Amino acid sequence: MRINYGEKEITNGTGLRSSVVLSAPHVEIEGRDQTKLYTLVMVDPDAPSPSKPEYREYLHWLVTDIPEALDARFGNEIVPYEAPRPPAGIHRIVFVLFKQEARQTVYAPGWRQNFNIRDFSAFYNLGPPVAALYFNCQKESGVGGRRFQGPS
Repeated sequence: MRINYGEKEITNGTGLRSSVVLSAPHVEIEGRDQTKLYTLVMVDPDAPSPSKPEYREYLHWLVTDIPEALDARFGNEIVPYEAPRPPAGIHRIVFVLFKQEARQTVYAPGWRQNFNIRDFSAFYNLGPPVAALYFNCQKESGVGGRRFQGPS
């Protein structure tokens, strides 16, 4: 799985300001077999703040039926992309990818806060993740907290 926000490719721990992640990233599923399908989940385990994550895991995006060798735009967007806007501290934004056994109907949860990836995976029989990436996100004027190395 490759994830890019504009020209910036995400690797674990990449630091990005909230202004850089306003639009959905380009998420490509590597491989050659377009009959294989994947589900992508994007969450913030640090919502609303890393010291008090009472909304963990906050669901930012949910896309199913993404064909291998293509990108998330070719999938079925179940929950529209919502840009991370950390109110305080540095938040980890996590992308988790599951391989689907077959095309299936997935329902959007009634709310974004307190989403649970493990419960979601178990309910839809997705098994363990096949890939995961995360980046650190901080609001523009953020200071303090974990060390943040991102573009100004």
